[in-house]
Amino acid sequence: MRVRVSRQAQSELDEIFVYVAEHAGLDAADRLVEAIEEQFALLGESPGIGRRRDDLAPGVLSFPMGRYLVYYRKARGAVQILHVFHGARDQGSAFRRE
Repeated sequence: MRVRVSRQAQSELDEIFVYVAEHAGLDAADRLVEAIEEQFALLGESPGIGRRRDDLAPGVLSFPMGRYLVYYRKARGAVQILHVFHGARDQGSAFRRE
């Protein structure tokens, strides 16, 4: 399946990059964001591997990537990446707020 990254998820990746770059350097930020984006391809190949999160929104799944959770859903022959949040965040509040 094709993978589409929402504007919100791209913005969250940018925020992750900036935070990690400030605290651990540009190389670490590059590696982390690249690793998360590689998971997007995996989700496109196997979209059912995540954990169902209907408690957040109908049809939403989450998949862990290190300390982060990728939220996505299958839509019109594609996997749509909705959000990327740090696992320490209150996921329900963050998802609803975004």
